[in-house]
Amino acid sequence: MLNGEDTRVLNLLYQPIVGGNALVLYHNLIINKDSFKKPTRHFILQDMMNNGLQELYQARTRLEAIGLLKTYVRKKDEGYHYIYSLDNILSPQVFLSDETLCLLLLDRVGEDRFNYLVELFKPEKLDLSEYTDVTSSYVEVFHIASERLVQANELLSDTMQQMKEAPVGKKPEIEPKTFDWDFFFDSLAGLNIDESFLVNEFKPIILTVHGLYGINELDMINHVKYCLDYVTNQVDVKEFKRRIYKTYHQAKKPTGQNTVQAQPTIYSDEQLSRHKNDLKHQGFTQQEIDVIVSCEKIPPLVFLKSIKDQKNGFVSQNERWTIENLKKQSNLPVEVINMLIHYCLVVLGNSSLNQNMVNTIANDWSQHKITTASAALIQVKNFKKESENKKVKKTYNRNYTKQPARKETLPEWASSATVRKETPLAGDELKQLEAQLKQFNQGGGSS
Repeated sequence: MLNGEDTRVLNLLYQPIVGGNALVLYHNLIINKDSFKKPTRHFILQDMMNNGLQELYQARTRLEAIGLLKTYVRKKDEGYHYIYSLDNILSPQVFLSDETLCLLLLDRVGEDRFNYLVELFKPEKLDLSEYTDVTSSYVEVFHIASERLVQANELLSDTMQQMKEAPVGKKPEIEPKTFDWDFFFDSLAGLNIDESFLVNEFKPIILTVHGLYGINELDMINHVKYCLDYVTNQVDVKEFKRRIYKTYHQAKKPTGQNTVQAQPTIYSDEQLSRHKNDLKHQGFTQQEIDVIVSCEKIPPLVFLKSIKDQKNGFVSQNERWTIENLKKQSNLPVEVINMLIHYCLVVLGNSSLNQNMVNTIANDWSQHKITTASAALIQVKNFKKESENKKVKKTYNRNYTKQPARKETLPEWASSATVRKETPLAGDELKQLEAQLKQFNQGGGSS
């Protein structure tokens, strides 16, 4: 159960990192923990949060990544059963002494707010210089018979073992597979930096800023060299973090609670299996799931080249420039950019990327806050459906305006009337008519 300090830490320290939806999910799991001990369908949790399945999934993964939740799954009865195990909240002192969490928090709230939060949770130091410690010790107050301790030894051992199994607060584990630590370490070998410092203290900082900003190994080496004291061969960690923050954070476009995915997603086999199962539950077909996973795992230019190779084409300089420019100017994650490439080249069947079309779609997706490949695919499907509906409507309207001309029919009284039968003139009548016409033509009149 949460105490007052836990609630403050959740709201002030965790929430800026994981977002409001994740916090609501955490609270709902705590509040309903007794009723959720029985098998419960996910839509009940969705109704409580007033969220869709995709939003619930994103909230869940954020809690998992920050160390507040563990998720277990098994296949049963033609479906999947999940167990959500909540972990305890870190104390503010432990939270703010962790490099990874501090960098994440600083990235979200900015320097001024971060300094305010540090002051808010800083332990209070009492001035005890004029005081004497008169605290009573345990043995001075409590007395337990030794024979009682021997009798209760087994019971005490069982109890302590059970309590050790209770969840404790956990720090997030960051080990990006997109950063070549061996190459980075070898490149710094000539600088004589203390190896234990690099591995134990500096490595978590390096991996965190890589995950946040997508800094590659070569750029990271340059930042380290800039902050290195060549006399003592020590890295000024504060200066390093300050340099990274000013270089990348202030240049980064604001994206609310969502961080731009600068690197493709790397899944373990277990994570990939769970991810595919979640996508299947959201209604995606196997083919669509394969496309989504490919978009998540592959860098945009590699993704573009693979599609061009399948079409026996090549990546032009203009296409390369279009993608690079899109990555710099937009706030779209890598996986969304890949889905945009797939839409233009595969769904629409274009032979090359058109810069104007790419920018138009990217603007639309940015305004609709599309941040995942699955959400982008849903947008594509909806747009395709709307286009088909408009096409059907247009065809119907065109056919309606080209209806055959109305064929008039005689009324019943006219069709049943006697039709006058024309008969040729007799000989005398014909001669008389011809004489009258001759006289008329000569200017005479007839009576």
